[in-house]
Amino acid sequence: APLELQRGDVELACGGRLAYEQTTSVGPLVLFFHGTPGSRREAALVHHEALAAGIRLVAVDRPGMGHSTHQPNRKILDWPAQVEQLADALGAANEPFGILALSGGAPYALACVRAMPHRLRHVAVASGHTPMGPVCAPEGSQDAKMAWVARHPRLAGRLVDVVDKRLDRRPDQTVQMLAKSWSCADRQLVFGDPWLKRQLVKNLELATRCGSDGVVRDIQILGSCWGFSLCEAQGVGVSFWHGGCDEIAPPAMGRYFQRQVAGSELQIDPRAGHVTMLKWHAAEIFARLA
Repeated sequence: APLELQRGDVELACGGRLAYEQTTSVGPLVLFFHGTPGSRREAALVHHEALAAGIRLVAVDRPGMGHSTHQPNRKILDWPAQVEQLADALGAANEPFGILALSGGAPYALACVRAMPHRLRHVAVASGHTPMGPVCAPEGSQDAKMAWVARHPRLAGRLVDVVDKRLDRRPDQTVQMLAKSWSCADRQLVFGDPWLKRQLVKNLELATRCGSDGVVRDIQILGSCWGFSLCEAQGVGVSFWHGGCDEIAPPAMGRYFQRQVAGSELQIDPRAGHVTMLKWHAAEIFARLA
């Protein structure tokens, strides 16, 4: 069922703004970091679960996606300072908050752990993507695609534009095309729920609302050196959640994260895929974040 969403934005000290969306303005604050490509609307996946858990879930657009201002040369390590400004603007200057990251949101969440553990309550990373290289990802996985985007950003931008135009003209067929790389569980979840499918289309439309530059930069960043070692992310509880049927971020990535991030917890559900892992385990995840 549709929910009433409150949209807002915060002016950044470095110029520009970050846009966000929330389902409620009460309850423990949890910031949602979307995947790549994505936007704040990706959080629709767990809007109802967040409300049921009494969580104030605030999903934020990264620069150049949705309604957030593009920052052409941004790095992952620029993100924590911007998140601090967002949390302050949301009234959490003196209380810790949680972070929930999905897929390509992983490096941004872990950069926040490294930079400001004292401000965080817990960080949950669902189906997180590791840095390039250390994990043997399955053949035809995202790694090769990200490396290609890093080498050919302008060509990648044109490709994103083509997919975007197809999405406008034929949303159903475009989602079917994108779904070819998904697990059975993910396909059943999205195609079995017309509302969720519409939100997914909206998520992708928002990602490229201002063109392809923001998305291409996000993929470039994910596929390049992150600028910090994972072992530097410590000082607050971190949990990793991976589905056994996920070929985009396979369980091997979760095991790598757990080895690198001291004291972290890893949950693997052999039946879950890339987005079903978060959907099916949302109640447990929000219990840790509360």
